[in-house]
Amino acid sequence: MKSFRINNLRIGKNSRTFIVAEIGINHDGNFSRCMQMIKKAAKSGADAVKIQTVNEDESYKKKTKSYKEFKNKNFSDEQIKKLIKLSRKLKIIFFSTPGDLTSLQRLFDLKIPIIKISSGLSNNFPLIREIIKRKVPMIISTGFSGKKELIELKKFLKKYKFKKIAILKCSSKYPLPYNEVNMENFSQINKLYKYPVGYSDHTIGITTPLVAVANGASIIEKHFTLNRKKNGADHKISLEPKEFYEMVIKIREIEKIKGSKTLHLPKELRKNKRKFQRVLVAKNEIKKGEKFTLKNIKFVRVEKSLGKKPNYFFKLENKKSSKNFKKDQII
Repeated sequence: MKSFRINNLRIGKNSRTFIVAEIGINHDGNFSRCMQMIKKAAKSGADAVKIQTVNEDESYKKKTKSYKEFKNKNFSDEQIKKLIKLSRKLKIIFFSTPGDLTSLQRLFDLKIPIIKISSGLSNNFPLIREIIKRKVPMIISTGFSGKKELIELKKFLKKYKFKKIAILKCSSKYPLPYNEVNMENFSQINKLYKYPVGYSDHTIGITTPLVAVANGASIIEKHFTLNRKKNGADHKISLEPKEFYEMVIKIREIEKIKGSKTLHLPKELRKNKRKFQRVLVAKNEIKKGEKFTLKNIKFVRVEKSLGKKPNYFFKLENKKSSKNFKKDQII
């Protein structure tokens, strides 16, 4: 199942790229700022925005860097409801990454339409199973997964009939250097899973997401901020609104360039090909009984002719003409 629908959007095969503005905790726990970021993301062309919902006491050991980073970054249920309402008004999808089972239950209760599984939780199969049991669509990042882990995840998901799942190629390095992206293996991941496959980007700039779309990514997740110069969170690897807008425009251009996989000649070109292709014409006078050769045949664009195509020459070559031809006469 290479595609599924979320609200009014289809994700996956034969659909336009699903572009996610990853706010994460770049709001720094400031609710008003998060509201502003959602507005800016919508204006920048994002299809969806995503935040992280984490109970730091359940997700991280106290005094660790992660615990300090996520402390006081959580919003209340009422605040999240307001974020959902705003997103609906702006006609974009709002969803979240739970850091733990308690946070996951909150997202279920809030009826979040998609659950995102971070790279650090891609092997947390008990958590993933709970999402499958509730039949909530899910996107899984694989930033810490090698071939072994990718296969293990595939085997686990195969146990269940639930198919509204997408996989993101990812590398959990911040920032990720270009020479470590390895987009060549995207096609292998795409073949491995029967789900839509996208790309979650941690490089600087917009180049890598564009390459991912050109290689078939059906989802692009890119970190989003209002100010990349801020300290903490993921600000430094994020795009500001104008940059995000530029990325979206370029992705939509690439989609047009990619077109479809069917081998067909457009109607306009079918109509004009006779006008531009060559036909067989007598290079000089050819008398009856004279053999056709490259010395007396030329290939000419005559625009309105229904003459013989160039490959017809092989049927005439070294055969005798049954009549006389004037110079420049169409064969």
